[in-house]
Amino acid sequence: MTNPRAVICSQSNFATDYRVEKMRQTLIRAGYDVTLLGRSHPREERTSTADTRYMRFLFWQGPLFYAELNFRIALRLIFGRRYDLVVSIDLDTLAACQLATRLRGERLLFDSHELFPEVPEIADKPRVKKVWNAIQDYCVPRIKPTDICVTVCQSIADIFKKKYSRDFIVMRNAPLAARAEMVAKARGRVLSDVAGDRPFTILYQGAVNVGRGVEEVIEAMTRLDGCKFLVVGDGDVLPKCKTLAQRLGVADKVEFVGRVPFERLAPYMASADVGVVLMRNTCLNHYFALPNRVFDFVSANLPIIANRVPEVERIVEGEDVGLCIDGFTSDDIASAISYVRSSPDLTARWRDNMRALAPRLTWEAEAEQFVGLISPAEKRAE
Repeated sequence: MTNPRAVICSQSNFATDYRVEKMRQTLIRAGYDVTLLGRSHPREERTSTADTRYMRFLFWQGPLFYAELNFRIALRLIFGRRYDLVVSIDLDTLAACQLATRLRGERLLFDSHELFPEVPEIADKPRVKKVWNAIQDYCVPRIKPTDICVTVCQSIADIFKKKYSRDFIVMRNAPLAARAEMVAKARGRVLSDVAGDRPFTILYQGAVNVGRGVEEVIEAMTRLDGCKFLVVGDGDVLPKCKTLAQRLGVADKVEFVGRVPFERLAPYMASADVGVVLMRNTCLNHYFALPNRVFDFVSANLPIIANRVPEVERIVEGEDVGLCIDGFTSDDIASAISYVRSSPDLTARWRDNMRALAPRLTWEAEAEQFVGLISPAEKRAE
């Protein structure tokens, strides 16, 4: 008897989207054969660990890209192989996945990574935002009661509940349990390889986009001696950040690593002294953000400097694993980094708290509540 089949549909890069990989592994443990379906990203590393179907697109951004994305996914799902479970990653694939599952009687899992109409690229464009709100208002209420909805934090789940009377399971972006072991091993290698003094290293990892604080940290480096800023990621403002570092004369203190597959992030976390999680409050999606890096830093026992947004503050200060600052200027950030750097007893306490917290903040623990819901039908019926 063959295993039931699931397909995960997303426009993200599968080699670097850690949440997609965690969802894939959870489905495999639940008994599914899993396929990834998405676009081929030019000049980016492809995943080699999964059954992946890449589609080459005519358009790469704007309304024509999203139209093509949904048209191509819908065609594949409607006229291709049958699946027992179709996973829609974010609102930009939901229309296609919902149409296909309705026509073919398949089950849908909608994983909302964010409030899509509130992302910075959309939130300040009223007409574009209106279109995405209309798509969300049409699709989400029409998700069948037998389908599954999940999201990344309680605040977003509460918004969906209030607006659409639909319950979303909260599955925060905690790392797989094995990630902490990888970082611990990498830290041992890093420390053994370092001879003499090394700079105090500040780590940013993730999308280098508007409002993530990368530019402000670069500006702060002008006031921080003996420090290094490690930027692991790529995004819209990366060229601007490189130009800024050159203009301010801190290019030798800022290292731009670029986009790194999630399985290769451990050495960078292991080499850092503090991680920054900064989300400028320019839109609801930033205000309610709970980025992967919060959990990655906890698993790496890496003290956190964050600004005060509710979901991040709940972990950073609620669990006493770092420092939340009220401002967002380069002066605020430089002062916070200097304070953390000069407080070894405080950082030791934070690391102790992280070691106790990390076993509870794992993807396996987050996924436990919904594993029974995604089990193949014959298992649910037992």
